[in-house]
Amino acid sequence: MKTGWGILGTLAAAMTGVLPLAGCTPYACTAIGWTNSLTVTVEGNPAAVSEVRLCDEKDRCSRPAPTPADPLPLRSVDPTFDPTTATPQPAPESEPYPLFTVTREGDNWSFMMGMNAPPRATISALAADGTVLVSQNVELTWTRVGGSEQCGGPMSTPPIELRGL
Repeated sequence: MKTGWGILGTLAAAMTGVLPLAGCTPYACTAIGWTNSLTVTVEGNPAAVSEVRLCDEKDRCSRPAPTPADPLPLRSVDPTFDPTTATPQPAPESEPYPLFTVTREGDNWSFMMGMNAPPRATISALAADGTVLVSQNVELTWTRVGGSEQCGGPMSTPPIELRGL
């Protein structure tokens, strides 16, 4: 008479311990960030529009995207700085980086929303002097265009038409 587990017994014992762990394997996401996008088309008289602005429910508004020609802010340097006697000074207040940036391409305005996907927004067309030409509240329907449900990924909305100019 044989004693011990044998090959089949050992395999059965191993599978009993391994199979329950298969459902606990964490899912690894490769993307760590993305940009959601939104396009607004100006209907009517787009030549009168100097800027199209998008504001979310928290009154965070877009700003034009920086261009390579935009100079960096200048900072002064104190040549007599002595780190042993200096006292820390609070950093000067500056505007935070815009949550939403916008670029113009003809009659279309493309908004880069970062990883934000607000459900509603107010879109306004502005004249060169800052006068609001038309403003429209919109419900935004976001659709995933990349990534996955588990990890997220870039989303987009159908183009929005801004009318009334």
